Amino acid sequence: NIIEKGACCADIGAHLGYYTFELSRLAGPGGKVIAIEPMPKFNHTLNQLLQRKKATNVTLLQVALGGDGEYVEMGIPQIGNKKKFAYARVMKYSEHFEYIESVKVKNESGDQLFGSLSRLDFIKCDVEGLEVQVFSSMVATLSAHHPILLCELVDKSERIRFFEIVSPLGYKAYRLEKGVLYLLDVHSDDQAISHNHYFISTTHQERLRHLIKG
Repeated sequence: NIIEKGACCADIGAHLGYYTFELSRLAGPGGKVIAIEPMPKFNHTLNQLLQRKKATNVTLLQVALGGDGEYVEMGIPQIGNKKKFAYARVMKYSEHFEYIESVKVKNESGDQLFGSLSRLDFIKCDVEGLEVQVFSSMVATLSAHHPILLCELVDKSERIRFFEIVSPLGYKAYRLEKGVLYLLDVHSDDQAISHNHYFISTTHQERLRHLIKG
């Protein structure tokens, strides 16, 4: 109901492609998905899966977004006695973790990466606490295309900071529950399922009005 055939989508923090493959299916042969996974092992595995499933509308990139400088150091932390692959992150911003594997990755801004696109309809972003930095680097892209945003924001303070970036561009915050998008006050204590927040601009609010409540 949200992704249309022919849409151009981005999956920032694609990991092993849970969202990538769904976006590929929904966008269809006439659409496009840009999957961004900076960690080499995950990127390699996702590339193999894309080839196996013949997902020809997906472009896979190995680059980090939202860091400082030309390169960033990314690591996989150990929590307790377990290596947490799903918690891979830019080490500079999470120094309290103990990292047992790290890699240097090329870093770009969102505006650098998406600047040449003629359209961008939807962005999913899950980058382990760096969402604010990622979208701070792509304000020009958001202003040009006003894509629907799906972001994992765990802390209320992150949600508020994120909203401060996108609200001047006409975005409102929503939580999705049982197929309905409920308007969300970012300053409230209301929780979105799995911390997944939707931010929808006026460009798409009219098209999705049958899904929106509040």
